[in-house]
Amino acid sequence: MKLKDILSLALNSITHRSLRSWLTILGIVIGMASIVILIGISTGISQSISSRLNTLGSNIITVSPGGQRAFGGGGGFATVGAGGGFARGGAPGQAQTSNEITFQQADDLSRLPGVSELDARVQERETVKYNNQNASLTIVGTEPAAFPASVGVGVLSGRYLSSSDMDSAVLGFNVANATFNDLNMLNKDIQIGGTTFRVVGILQQSGGLGGTDSDVYIPQIVARNMFNLTSDTSPVSELVIVASSGSYTDAVATEVTNALISLHHVTSTTEDFTVMTAATLQATVSSVTGTLTLLLAGIASISLLVGAIGVANTMFMSVLEQTRDIGVLKSLGAKNHDVTNLFLCEAAIIGFVGGLLGVVLSFITAAVLGVFNVPIVISLELVVGTLAFSIVIGIVSGVFPARGAESIPPVEALRYE
Repeated sequence: MKLKDILSLALNSITHRSLRSWLTILGIVIGMASIVILIGISTGISQSISSRLNTLGSNIITVSPGGQRAFGGGGGFATVGAGGGFARGGAPGQAQTSNEITFQQADDLSRLPGVSELDARVQERETVKYNNQNASLTIVGTEPAAFPASVGVGVLSGRYLSSSDMDSAVLGFNVANATFNDLNMLNKDIQIGGTTFRVVGILQQSGGLGGTDSDVYIPQIVARNMFNLTSDTSPVSELVIVASSGSYTDAVATEVTNALISLHHVTSTTEDFTVMTAATLQATVSSVTGTLTLLLAGIASISLLVGAIGVANTMFMSVLEQTRDIGVLKSLGAKNHDVTNLFLCEAAIIGFVGGLLGVVLSFITAAVLGVFNVPIVISLELVVGTLAFSIVIGIVSGVFPARGAESIPPVEALRYE
């Protein structure tokens, strides 16, 4: 039999059992759409994180008190945080471990080879007042000289902090845009814990991982007085180190790690601090998102398995209903492989249509999720792979029914009621 004849007969069989065929196709649609959406969300999250990490700069090293996950007094968990650093989980201004990183140790680290700038930051939550509005925000005391290099984002309006600033503040994008709903706060006064500061800059939006968006930056020396951290042995919340041009960031990070091991009298297995670079965090994120993708794909595969069972059931029923037709085809000279190809073609069409509609449904769902700012990326490779996989699922589900059909003797097929 010619291929066009096989296709014609397969399509005719599907259209004559339209309700059952569409119910079977629906199972494939749900399974394929689930896989595309869940993998797309995982990919979107990964790219969103990668985009944020890229803004940190390849020469940024962040040092946080605490072990590999930097647990703090508040039970927090270190994530990407303020201005090129990572979020500080502990209570503001308090020790996160028995061996804190102090300002004196920060000075020692700043003299290491390859260190261009070192921003020893302190932070607390304080009430910020603007006009008649009050908000509890994270106040970050930063070293003005290092701030432009360590913050990781550009300035939307105004400027960065400078060494001569004492009563100046720079706002994260969300502080101006969302908290106080006024992007024209430049050169206006705000009050932080009762102290008046002039807004000299508003930072650009940093992205979906928190970053600088919800923080207020003031000079470190002012913050230390405000938070009662005036001693050289007072703890810092985090260090953001900028490696000098021409230096290998990982090598500088190793030097910082070795210096802190010596200062804290710990070993490489009992470190009470965390040294992170954009590259090491990217590797960790890639590992986590890769596992997440496999997990989500596995969950979606359950519905796909149900769809595959539906295809097999439909094909078995199709064989039973067309037994006499099989006998007629064989009596007219059709070979066993022609019968097999006919049913495999029918199963492949069901799989293809289900996969195609599943992709369409996934694009519609992605558009809806985009309204709610859910990161989702549906690539061409994912679409093509989904369509190919749906065809394979259809063919595999139709193999046994097709083999059963070809094994029916023509005489018995013609006598079948």
